[in-house]
Amino acid sequence: MIVVISQIFGGAGIAAGVTVGDRLVYEKKSLPTGMSPNDVAKKLGLSVQSVYKYIQDGSIKAEAVPYGDERITYVISETAYHEAEKSLKPSETQRPKKYEYYDSKNDIVLYQRFHSTKIPEARVIRKEEKVFGFYLPNIQKWLTYEEGIKNYALKPSYSIHQPTLDYKGYVELQVPKKEVVFYPFLDYLYKTWVW
Repeated sequence: MIVVISQIFGGAGIAAGVTVGDRLVYEKKSLPTGMSPNDVAKKLGLSVQSVYKYIQDGSIKAEAVPYGDERITYVISETAYHEAEKSLKPSETQRPKKYEYYDSKNDIVLYQRFHSTKIPEARVIRKEEKVFGFYLPNIQKWLTYEEGIKNYALKPSYSIHQPTLDYKGYVELQVPKKEVVFYPFLDYLYKTWVW
């Protein structure tokens, strides 16, 4: 099938006699090249929805490309990907080290809930470099780990060791500490996930 398509290309100098196949090749070559949001999500270890959110807020630079009748898709250039990788993918040095939130000597984890007959709720905190102890939210007092165990008979409210999950990885969550849901949310994670 031969069509006159100079008007389709806005008189861009495409001669009469160009086939539909030639037009499609021309259109494809004129589109930007790069990675799809799905490719970027896989490489960065993010969900595809997160990549679209980052495209919308400008954290990932992408070109909108018409796709179908009224839809668009995005193409992320190699340069834009590397910029996003630097800012969005945490490096090993950015991730917290295990010793910062887990005390292997006492088998306790940061903000883990403890209780006793004397103390309804105590939370594990790290007061200084590698010094874990208990914070008593009801009376706003700090105790050393030894003091909490010996003098107040504090015991963990739940085990932090659960069966291993089939998938590996990490997730970064930002829950403001002053929010009402902070401690219940962490308790849920500690009861459900493995340490």
